[in-house]
Amino acid sequence: MKMKEKTIISSATLMTSLLAYWYAKSAGKDAAPYVMLGGFVGSIIGEAIADKVKNKQTDEG
Repeated sequence: MKMKEKTIISSATLMTSLLAYWYAKSAGKDAAPYVMLGGFVGSIIGEAIADKVKNKQTDEG
């Protein structure tokens, strides 16, 4: 199953942003900085995953 890079990166960014939001709300903190940081970290994770998937697909043919 081929996944587009944009989909992988967007999904990782969304998941980490939501996790950061959930953490901030449960800790009683302002959510905005946590969501921004979570989105940034998620985009880096998504880029790494997308790169590995792209390299794997290239190796397979």
